[in-house]
Amino acid sequence: MKKTVLAGIGALALGLLALAQTGKGKVETQNPSYPGSIPVQERGMGEKDEAQALQAMARITPEQAVRAAQQYLNTSASPAKVALGNENGYLVWEVVIGGQEVKVDAGTGQVLHKEVYGQEEDHEDRGNQEDHGQDGEESGE
Repeated sequence: MKKTVLAGIGALALGLLALAQTGKGKVETQNPSYPGSIPVQERGMGEKDEAQALQAMARITPEQAVRAAQQYLNTSASPAKVALGNENGYLVWEVVIGGQEVKVDAGTGQVLHKEVYGQEEDHEDRGNQEDHGQDGEESGE
């Protein structure tokens, strides 16, 4: 019995290793990583179809996302961009106001993250320019 279980575990481990080597099943995590409430997966469909599928999953409206971002940034400025996106495998509204991109959870309306718009790459080199907020509080305060 023990040999059968060990053989099964070994086969499973080899299978997972082979899967990882082929790149299938590879989960790409963005940095910074922050969880959301609506998990999404890449579906390999066209942009229009993907946008419709994401829209159907969102529980808050674009207007609610904008209000959350405005409140978080303490501004009444109009957004330059409002779009649904897949961030870290979760559905978020990306709201750009005054050069800041605010990620708003598309399920709860909670602000997940803020960064300088257009500066998504190379987070570690920016230091305090980015903000990781869970309850609308800036980090480091």
